[in-house]
Amino acid sequence: MIGTGKKSNMPAEFQTIIFDLDGVIINSEELHARAKRMTLNKYGIPYPETIFDDFKGRPDLDFWSYVMHELSDGTCSAAALDAYKRTVYFSISDELSLIPGVSEFIAITRKQFVRMGLVSSATLSDFSFAERKFAIRKWFDIIVLGEDTEQHKPHPEPYLKALSLLGPTPFPAVVIEDSPNGIRSAKAAGCHVFGITTSFTADELKTAGADRVVAGFPEIIYLLNGAHPAG
Repeated sequence: MIGTGKKSNMPAEFQTIIFDLDGVIINSEELHARAKRMTLNKYGIPYPETIFDDFKGRPDLDFWSYVMHELSDGTCSAAALDAYKRTVYFSISDELSLIPGVSEFIAITRKQFVRMGLVSSATLSDFSFAERKFAIRKWFDIIVLGEDTEQHKPHPEPYLKALSLLGPTPFPAVVIEDSPNGIRSAKAAGCHVFGITTSFTADELKTAGADRVVAGFPEIIYLLNGAHPAG
């Protein structure tokens, strides 16, 4: 278990593990939603509250493109809205922290898995901010960000690209995701997915196709001790 110092005997079938960033490694999802909400209010754009959950796991420019075409009168560009949102986000980013247990979990899995990757819809700018604060790049063999693919979650391309960069294996990769869009992306790429309930309910994650739903990283360690891809 995490923090006990005991070796966690990961089954050989799982050799590759891939993490999402927002809501899995850092607690940024609510900060992003708050910054988007403040931007919409600033520009007087009406919106349904469900819009923030609908776009979790997707790039911000997808969000602003939808807002511009479906919710606004077109007087503001998606780029202008995104730029203002980034200013707001960075102004409140002192609240950013690691998800509880993630650093301990990664210290264990780094020894147990052959390959480790990060797949995020975050921009390089957003990732670089998190990197400066938490120095997370060293944890991963490869990193795939929003600019690295043409298609984004829930499309499988982000995870397919990560798998190709990490190298072939006869066994499925383990993915840890917090959003339905991310889960759909990883499942479509043939991965075994743990949904972590930092951003959505267990039912929402199960409906999206998660193989397992957990409340936190200690539970993932417990399940990986005896889990098999088909289990």
